[in-house]
Amino acid sequence: MLAGCGFRPLYGPDGARGGGDDFRGEPRLVQEMAAVRVANIPERGGQLLRRMLERRFESLSPGTAARYQLQTSFGVTTEALGFLRDGNTSRVRVIGSAPWTLTDGGTPPTVLGRGLARTIDSYNIPTLQFFAADMSREDTERRMIEELGDRIVLGVAAALRRRLQA
Repeated sequence: MLAGCGFRPLYGPDGARGGGDDFRGEPRLVQEMAAVRVANIPERGGQLLRRMLERRFESLSPGTAARYQLQTSFGVTTEALGFLRDGNTSRVRVIGSAPWTLTDGGTPPTVLGRGLARTIDSYNIPTLQFFAADMSREDTERRMIEELGDRIVLGVAAALRRRLQA
């Protein structure tokens, strides 16, 4: 029904949803996605994001030669949301952002797509429960990296699909 207005799902051939978010429904898109290499991202969170992106791209078709370069960064902003009577923070909001740029291997490289992935999460800081607070913070970071990675992968897939259709 939506095909009449030009809508076409990202996953699956001709609008038929394939096997989840692995792009297996479109062999040409799978090959293009597998050719994406992720540049180094500084800091611990950036390393985790890069590793997650590499697994998503390179696992689609191992051994595919690199044709595209994905450059991204990872930034986090925190702000206190809740306070105890003594003024200590009891809840923290974390805003993660990852601007990305996809280029081809040409000289000079051509920008194929760019975007900004953002996500917001939060966690509690239990009173005098330092281990629990650390675990909550690490879990929040993990969720944010997964969400940002998913958004970047979708943006890259959309950019590569536009390139294939051109």
